Amino acid sequence: MLPSIAVQNSSETFALYLPNSYDETKLSAVVFIFDPSGNGANGMQHFIASAEKFNYILIASNNTKNGVPYETNFEIVNRLFATVFSTFTIDEKQIYAAGFSGGSRLATAISALTGKMQGVIACGAGLKINTSFTPSKKMFSFVGLVGDEDMNYQEMFQTKEWLDKFDVDNELFVYNDTHRWPPSKQIERAFGWLELQAYQKKIRSVDTQFVQSYFESQYKIADSLVLHNKFRSVNEYQSILKNFAPYFDLKAMQQKLESIKASPEYKAEVAARNANIKEENELYEKFSKVYSNDILAAKSDDDFQWWRQELKKLNADIEKSKNTAKGKMLKRLKYSLFAGAYESSVGYVNAKKYQHALYCDQLLVYFNPDQAYWYFRVAQSYAHNDDFKHTIRNLKKAKELGLPQFQSIQQMPLFAKFKQKKKFIKLFEERSE
Repeated sequence: MLPSIAVQNSSETFALYLPNSYDETKLSAVVFIFDPSGNGANGMQHFIASAEKFNYILIASNNTKNGVPYETNFEIVNRLFATVFSTFTIDEKQIYAAGFSGGSRLATAISALTGKMQGVIACGAGLKINTSFTPSKKMFSFVGLVGDEDMNYQEMFQTKEWLDKFDVDNELFVYNDTHRWPPSKQIERAFGWLELQAYQKKIRSVDTQFVQSYFESQYKIADSLVLHNKFRSVNEYQSILKNFAPYFDLKAMQQKLESIKASPEYKAEVAARNANIKEENELYEKFSKVYSNDILAAKSDDDFQWWRQELKKLNADIEKSKNTAKGKMLKRLKYSLFAGAYESSVGYVNAKKYQHALYCDQLLVYFNPDQAYWYFRVAQSYAHNDDFKHTIRNLKKAKELGLPQFQSIQQMPLFAKFKQKKKFIKLFEERSE
């Protein structure tokens, strides 16, 4: 992997991976990868095994990221495309995009706007369903990956239902995880599905040995879920029936699927899942209502007492429901609330609405009371608001909790106005215990 290749006519860079079978004299398949933090190498590392197996060039921007206007990201992508397509001999029928979270949304938006992508691997975020974009059957193939504790779990299922409605080729793979880049083995599942799509579209020649091995791996996953998660097992079997019908006689599997769906256990799982989703939505609405009222005034009227009580109860319920479907739902809820506050904080800082950002950062501490970084964020917000007393208090807490590279803080421009104050100087003279 080369982590930093220059983009022509700019100061931007991208990460590059060329598979061992790469041949510059032949047309190449390519995947453009979008990491939400602009760390191309971070996103790319999960794709390398699949790039070798399926022979893809990997390109990952180091500049597109969350918190940047879409128009800015589109301009960055246009410059990246110009560099890549002038440097490599790309097969126009084998251009793909992939991303995680906000990077997933960017990948799907680019694919929809350009009409040049053959497929999208959407990790941890789906298509934003709205009337401004109507999918068509000829649209790119869409494969989603989502953990069952991911805050966008429901969104990914809604995206699949929406694409099914318009008869768009799509797939959704669910696995045990939170909101983060999927592990390599899940990325490989997605590439396997795209390989089957390429066979159907006659983009690649059918490899019967791969079809057999991929079928066996998918069947193993479906079969392993029958006893403890019939809902997911049914989804996996339905996926196999849809994707492998051109290659195998699957009558026996169809019968097995119908038997599982008719079982009382499966029906109970579906009912419990629906109840969990209903509760998740109701709880999210309850928390959102309080947040919306607070953020208008950019403060908590009760010094975050309501939030402390409710988060304490939420944490207790998560612990009590550990390793259950309800526990996973509650974790999704908590992360969704946390992520919403964090994204709002970033947005308010960018808009220079520092009092609003302070409220968000104070709230984030209650989600992460033992983590140094969040006290550091609160200190930054207080510094933006010229509150020296609370800046020092939160910097001290961050130091006590072991914030990495703490000494470097004193060189940050944001804190320059405090550099002559005795308490600030003393804070950096004292060693952490």
